[in-house]
Amino acid sequence: MLLFNTSTPNALDTTGLCLLSLDGGGVRGLSSLYILKHLMTQLSRERPELGQVKPCEIFDLIGGTSTGGLIAIMLGRLEMSVDECIDRYIKLISTVFEKKSRWPVSLSGNIRSRFDATKLESAIKDVVTSHGAEETDLFNDGCERGCRV
Repeated sequence: MLLFNTSTPNALDTTGLCLLSLDGGGVRGLSSLYILKHLMTQLSRERPELGQVKPCEIFDLIGGTSTGGLIAIMLGRLEMSVDECIDRYIKLISTVFEKKSRWPVSLSGNIRSRFDATKLESAIKDVVTSHGAEETDLFNDGCERGCRV
């Protein structure tokens, strides 16, 4: 007879590295945030004395690709809560990922991009500066942080 341990490991009890990897995918990145919100809620319930914990307080390293990388910056470097990140991400995707044109090819035959890169750059700068960082700040600014991006 096999016995299974039904208790789930807790990231707060680990002595090794705790990593969070986020895939990109534009608007689909929001689903990663909702899954993470559920995980963080569970961790907070298990440890009520800590209150609502942020991902930067749990994970030693947060990384991602494409918009997952942007989410990693918001959670890790800017130390946002998941709820705050969801709010900012929804604003960002509504600005950046609105369709530029219904026609993928211009009259001259040039292929048009689906989204405006200047809007993305502007939105990222807004997120960074609204959290007290400067556009030119480096990720490795010499400050000790528990979480690396």
